[in-house]
Amino acid sequence: MGKKRTRKELQTVEAFEKALREEVSVSNEFDLPLTVLALDIKDGWREEDVRRALAALRTADLVARPDLEELLVVLPNTKTADARVVEERLHEAVPKAAVGVAPYKWGDAAEDLLERARAAARQAAENPEAT
Repeated sequence: MGKKRTRKELQTVEAFEKALREEVSVSNEFDLPLTVLALDIKDGWREEDVRRALAALRTADLVARPDLEELLVVLPNTKTADARVVEERLHEAVPKAAVGVAPYKWGDAAEDLLERARAAARQAAENPEAT
């Protein structure tokens, strides 16, 4: 019998933010790695871009699209080096996306991770050769 495939779906912003706060709490309590990615496309995400990005992610990853130009991803229990692998898969899937990576630091709040990921995505968009 074949392996059952589950389709990766976008979460609402509210559900995403709640899940991120829970992941941060778990990382704080158990000293587990956590990484947040922000992906920006200046002219907005087309449905095909979103589909390709979702296909590049893992089942456990959490994804939301708070606006037309941004996709946010939480990589639970993921060290920075492993997040870079996911980042590369996303670059291959959606080459025009600027990807920002923000690893969890002990004591971070969910908002800290989102802010750093968004700042890193802006920097990647301004300096595409550096990524």
